[in-house]
Amino acid sequence: MATATQNHQLLTDYYAAYGDGGPAGLERMANFYTKDKPSYTAGNSALSGETHSPEESLQVMRRLQELSGGNITFAAPPTILVAGDAVVALLVHEKHARTGKPELVVPRLYVYEITDDKISRSFGWQLNSAAFDEYYPL
Repeated sequence: MATATQNHQLLTDYYAAYGDGGPAGLERMANFYTKDKPSYTAGNSALSGETHSPEESLQVMRRLQELSGGNITFAAPPTILVAGDAVVALLVHEKHARTGKPELVVPRLYVYEITDDKISRSFGWQLNSAAFDEYYPL
């Protein structure tokens, strides 16, 4: 089992792997996943719900990039709130832009479970879910 410090670094490296974003950034991030990583994103938007594999997670993230004109950026580096030997929780502020809509900064809380130095499960919550849901309606 990894230490809290190692898991803190893992998530720091995970977000750094996104780099300038785009499809290449998503592929680099996927290298941090276990082969069967599920995820859950709260809300009532077209991008909410469960995925059951890294590929399904990537499909959702690619769709999010597509809807946002090709990319999602971060307003600032993630703030790691707590890192333990099996879990990391962090806050990130994602910047979204859609044609015909004003830019939306979405604060999200993520909890990542870590197994064998890989992200084995993730959970995400928009802290202003109604605004996100309206930005990406069903």
